[in-house]
Amino acid sequence: MKTTLHRIVCTTTAMLLVSIVVPGCVNENRERHDPVVKLRFEPVMHAQVRSEAAAGDPSEHDDPQSAVDEPSFGVSAWTLDETATWDSAAASAEEFLVQERLLRNGLFWYSESAVEWPSNRYNLTCIGFAPFEAATECSRDRGVVFEQVDTSTDPGDLRYSEPQTELAKSRNGGIITLPMLPALCQLGFHVRGVSGYDDTRVYVRRIMLEGLGLRGSFCSLPAPVWELSDQRSAMTFFEGDLQVGYTPQEAGTPRRIIPQKLSGTITVEYEFETPAGNRLQQTEIRLPVQRTLDAGRQHTLTLAVSPAGVEVIPENPTLLD
Repeated sequence: MKTTLHRIVCTTTAMLLVSIVVPGCVNENRERHDPVVKLRFEPVMHAQVRSEAAAGDPSEHDDPQSAVDEPSFGVSAWTLDETATWDSAAASAEEFLVQERLLRNGLFWYSESAVEWPSNRYNLTCIGFAPFEAATECSRDRGVVFEQVDTSTDPGDLRYSEPQTELAKSRNGGIITLPMLPALCQLGFHVRGVSGYDDTRVYVRRIMLEGLGLRGSFCSLPAPVWELSDQRSAMTFFEGDLQVGYTPQEAGTPRRIIPQKLSGTITVEYEFETPAGNRLQQTEIRLPVQRTLDAGRQHTLTLAVSPAGVEVIPENPTLLD
């Protein structure tokens, strides 16, 4: 009897020790912590880092800027197992958001369907674009697609993001930054006078550039590329009555243009005053200009205008604002 009682006590003690020392035997199938996190976006037009002050909930911040002044953004997103990478497994990624509009609320932007992050067993890859209405496609194969863009009138500030890959809700407060890159460039003209004609008033009346590709289609993947139509056209950049000074001044407003290798000609109509106060009309036609117009750059052509003629002075391009 004592022997039997001793065995019962030993067995009970061993079971207690196992449950204390090896708690995993009880909890091994329990799901790891997976909080619910809002899916938030931060489209940015410049390479800048979100400030720490903006890391909190957008409702905690005042933002006086009107949404009317802002572009409209869209996004597509895909999920992949957390152990997979976009480079090796993009073809098997599952669609999560398909060309969905982003709506601003406070400092950040949310998908129109107000989705939350997927399970933490999955990462996201996102591609953004703007304006929302301009994109005809946003897919994992072709990226952002702008079809049949016509820059004879302003098409808007067409932008796209590179794929933002392996995004996890445990990082950066669950906020996805979308650096928006310009798909177009800008081209404009400056005019200035020429030394030796300080006492002669010169007025520029019209500036026209011929040989531009104004229509084409764009896709951002596998690399950003434009396909231009074969037609080359003329664009008038300035019409008016601008008196030329020695300091360069802007003639007209810079225009959004499809990036391209430009091989064109410039026609300048201008007038200068005679000592009697009369204006004499002059026209310089087919002034040659060759230039590579790169995306995301502001390109400026300066025209040095005098009664003796017009000289074209290309300026170094600058980054778009």
